[in-house]
Amino acid sequence: MLWAFVDESCRVRADDDCVYALAAVVIPSSGLEHVRSSMDALRYGKAPTVHWRTERTPRKSVIAQAVASVDFASVVAVSLHDMGSRPERARRHCLLRLLPELSAHNVGTVVFESRRTQDAHDRAILTVLRRHGQVAAGMTVRWERASSDAALWAADVLAGIVTGWLGGENLWWPLFEKRVTFLEAGENHR
Repeated sequence: MLWAFVDESCRVRADDDCVYALAAVVIPSSGLEHVRSSMDALRYGKAPTVHWRTERTPRKSVIAQAVASVDFASVVAVSLHDMGSRPERARRHCLLRLLPELSAHNVGTVVFESRRTQDAHDRAILTVLRRHGQVAAGMTVRWERASSDAALWAADVLAGIVTGWLGGENLWWPLFEKRVTFLEAGENHR
């Protein structure tokens, strides 16, 4: 069975627009423990998680190299929007593209990093997609705290690297560019 772990990143770009990305790392069940242990080994000190945005550049290099060495497929839905648009709108567009794509690739379980009260918005979108037959009824979708599953940290790293690259930061992108499938999300891609 395939599992997908999903996290987001949002970044303001130099031209005053924003990029919102939902990144999914897709892992076969047989590789889950390896990914989890690899990510857990990257924690620093007593930190409960690895979080891309809070890491310093030297640590980011170590983390990016380690994540790039782990075997997984990846799908990233990206929405570009202006500063006046709400990130929730961009997230909705990304969910509308990402969830059907994961379902089409027979992903059995999808785990999102929980955003607590905002998870209800994601669940409503999932319900609509299931009603329209765009997401398989048998695909399990859950929302978990980042500290509950180290595999979520790989999605966090990938999302941060993608939005960094789309914002002009090219330092770690070459490690991932050949293994990311992009989905354009937005007004014209519902």
